[in-house]
Amino acid sequence: MSSKRIVYIDNIKVFLTCLVVAHHAAQAYGPTGGVWVVNDLFKADWLRNFFFINASYMMGLYFFISGYFMVFSIKKKSNAAFMNDRLKRLGIPLLFFTFFVFLPFNYYFAESNHNVFSFFADTYLHKPPIATGHLWFVASLLAFSIIYIIFFYKKFISLAKNAAPLRVRHILIFVVILTILCAAIRLKYPIDVWRTWLIPVEPAHLPQYFLLFLAGTFFNHANWLNQLTGKQSVAFFGFAVFAYAVQMYLSDTIKNYWITESFIESVMCIGISMGILAFFKTFGNNTNALVSKISANSYGIYLLHLFIVIVLQYGIINLSLNANIKFIAVTIAGVLLSLLLSMIIRRSKYIRQII
Repeated sequence: MSSKRIVYIDNIKVFLTCLVVAHHAAQAYGPTGGVWVVNDLFKADWLRNFFFINASYMMGLYFFISGYFMVFSIKKKSNAAFMNDRLKRLGIPLLFFTFFVFLPFNYYFAESNHNVFSFFADTYLHKPPIATGHLWFVASLLAFSIIYIIFFYKKFISLAKNAAPLRVRHILIFVVILTILCAAIRLKYPIDVWRTWLIPVEPAHLPQYFLLFLAGTFFNHANWLNQLTGKQSVAFFGFAVFAYAVQMYLSDTIKNYWITESFIESVMCIGISMGILAFFKTFGNNTNALVSKISANSYGIYLLHLFIVIVLQYGIINLSLNANIKFIAVTIAGVLLSLLLSMIIRRSKYIRQII
């Protein structure tokens, strides 16, 4: 992150960081479509919609903000210095957690007969969510950064100089492109199907993540974020709410049509993201001590929270408590304990240079 601060964007980053913790906290208590190691007997059915809404926009907005802030860093450094910084801040945590955290953890619980090297090759190639866990985001961000600096950086600078002001048509065109690309790739790779394409990816969401990352960089270059109006945001957010409401009543025939799922998700992704941007710009443009601490440690919280959440879920698995109470307790404790651990390890100036 750049030292240049935009308070309301920082606050969105805090919101998304807490939401990621909440999303993983909910995995033990709701109908997850992915892989999770804790399966509590107490369930909350409403978490199905929580997962659905989160999946539509949460990580896409994360990539947008990451791309937006990344441009500040590029402008201050040479390409070589920038890539060195990316490799240090993204590559080192990725390698550390993959080989020294996830690998021994997975190998121990799998009770595999293979040696550790064969086990790693098998999981990395065939079970990528297990091999890298939630650091798929870090791997993707590193890959996107490399692709951007090689193929898009100079082009975006040139395009931004002559870019027209942000208009509704730009957003509509983006939604259409996003819908078509996601729908096309999902003909072969449905949601929750993962592949290792050098890095672990979920192809179904790859167009959304990459295009929103690129959009974040271009919004910075063209100063489009400051041109985003409240009326535009409210209109698209309202359309997203409408799309979410309508999809609950669609017949399976319409829902299963090849482009329906991608269209609804794309509308929700852009609409909710714009709504969040507008809301925080209007009502969240100030901070306090706790929010500032979470913001400064957001990367550390993201890296560390998964293990804390799992320990907390196991710690209360035998308690006869309502799933909602467990979910809320694990979320709050997960955020605070992850923050505390991040603050402790970041006392080291060497670790602070990375996270």
